[in-house]
Amino acid sequence: MNNAACDVLIPVGHEHMGAYFSRPGRVPIGGVVLIQEIFGVTPAMRAIADDLSMQGYAVAVPDIYWRLQRGLDLGNGESPVQRQLAVEYAGRFDECVGTSDIVAAVDWLNTTLASNHRPSVFGFCLGGRMAVRVAATTELTGMVSMYGVGLEKMEPEITGIKCPVQFHFGEDDNHNPMSTISSVAAIVDRRRRPGDEFFTYPSAQHAFYNRFRSDRFNPEAHKLAQERVLHFLAKRFSARTSNS
Repeated sequence: MNNAACDVLIPVGHEHMGAYFSRPGRVPIGGVVLIQEIFGVTPAMRAIADDLSMQGYAVAVPDIYWRLQRGLDLGNGESPVQRQLAVEYAGRFDECVGTSDIVAAVDWLNTTLASNHRPSVFGFCLGGRMAVRVAATTELTGMVSMYGVGLEKMEPEITGIKCPVQFHFGEDDNHNPMSTISSVAAIVDRRRRPGDEFFTYPSAQHAFYNRFRSDRFNPEAHKLAQERVLHFLAKRFSARTSNS
C-alpha cells in the first residue's frame, strides 16, 4: 500500500505551525499525531510517520519548536554539538504553550480526516512527556509514550487521562533509571483503567526505537515495540468504531 507525504501548515490562532503529514493510499484506519524527540522533525521522525502510514494511519508530525525556530533538524543525538543544542531548545520550549499547539494539531487532523473518532498521540522522549500532557488535556482515542522523560513527576496528568495509555521503556535507559520506570509503572497500575499497557525492554537504551540512531537502535526491541504499538492502535480504533 502506497502512502503520500507532504509538509503542511496547521492553523494555530492567527499563525500557522508546520507539520509533516503522511497519509495512506486508502481510507485511513485513524489518525495519529506523532510528537518528536528533542532534535526536531528529523528524517527519523518522518520515517516513523511513514511506517505508520503504510499500516493505514494518517500521521501528522507537528513542528513543536516552531515558536523558537521553524524546521529545526538537529540529527539524532550522535553529535555532541547538536545534542547540546537540542538540550538547549528543549530547555527553552514552553510545554504549556506546546501542549496547546499539539492539541491544535490533533484538532486539525481530526477535521482533515472528517472523523468522528479523535486521533491518538504517539511521542518519543520529550514527545513522550508531551503525549501525556496532551492526553490529559483533550479527548483522544489512545496515547503512546515511548521512553518519555520526567513522567514520575506527572501522576496527576497520567491519572487524569481518560483514554487507554501505553508506555514503553528500555531497561538500560540513561534518562530513566529502573527506579523511575517502576514509579511510572506504579502510577499506571493505580489508574486501574482497562486497556492500559506498560512494557519494558531488557538491554534497550534510550532512543532504542529510532533506527537512525546508530549508537542506540535495538532491532529486537524496536520490532516488538512496533508490534505492540500497532496492536494497541488497531484495538483502540476498532473499539471506537464498534461503539459508534
